Amino acid sequence: MSEIALRLITALTIVATSVFATGGCSPQEQIEKQGALKVVASIGPLAMIAREVAGDDATVQQLIRNGDPHHFAPKVSDRLNLEAAQLVVWMGPPMESVLARQMALVPAERQLVLLADETAYEYEGAEPTDPHLWLRPRNAAVMAAMIATRLASADPDNAVHYRQRARDFSRAMSNLQKVQDRALWAYKDAPIVTTHQAYSHFFGAAGVEVESLAGSADHQHGARTLVQKRRKSEGDQSEGAVAGCLFGEAPANDRDRQTAANLNLGYQALDPLGVYLPESAGYRDLMEKLLADARLCLARIPDRSE
Repeated sequence: MSEIALRLITALTIVATSVFATGGCSPQEQIEKQGALKVVASIGPLAMIAREVAGDDATVQQLIRNGDPHHFAPKVSDRLNLEAAQLVVWMGPPMESVLARQMALVPAERQLVLLADETAYEYEGAEPTDPHLWLRPRNAAVMAAMIATRLASADPDNAVHYRQRARDFSRAMSNLQKVQDRALWAYKDAPIVTTHQAYSHFFGAAGVEVESLAGSADHQHGARTLVQKRRKSEGDQSEGAVAGCLFGEAPANDRDRQTAANLNLGYQALDPLGVYLPESAGYRDLMEKLLADARLCLARIPDRSE
């Protein structure tokens, strides 16, 4: 047998042994063997929230970095990370349908499905079935509390720390929600159109009506009707002014630009997953960047409050 073949067999044996060793242990037993509790979060925003709660008492790894969570196909390394984690945090099948097949192999006690109890969240002003709940800071606080409960159960020695950090995060999110709502409320009478229903969670909490071009024909008709209705009251045709805004997903693209131009709307791409943020970015960074990017377009809408 060649030296290369022997090395390959040895490597596969080590991996298999590692997976087998962690598979039969309780979360607390794995912590005692491996050190800090290991958490895997499916997408960036969930990893950001989990890190707020975990602090230095647990490690948090993000599973899906650059791909679309709706169509994510886990690699072998991803499967090994899921096997080795004491807790996997994910939204659930409505958000990550492909990942759901892999998660069916993970014991229920080692996963937290954040959409399991939809009644725990706020939906006012948003699509009632849309799963992009993290785009509302108060919902992020709910997620943090759920994560803290599970971490405390898996790692009782640090339970007080997890719960305290979740409470601190909740207070910070209450203040952040107020800041975000005040900033967006000024545009509640402007036509806001999106290419994705998810943004209704971001704008809806401030009472800003959002129409989506995605989904059903009714949504598309509603978006165009909204623009036409508001356009009748236009009076400011100054250079650079727009009737309203169309928000798409990052990166910016010519198709969305053309759609916005046809509707006489300004255009701005938003990054709801934080894909283009630095790896060190936290949840507050994500929300502040979304608001700053949204205001790049919103600021071009004439003020007709007088």
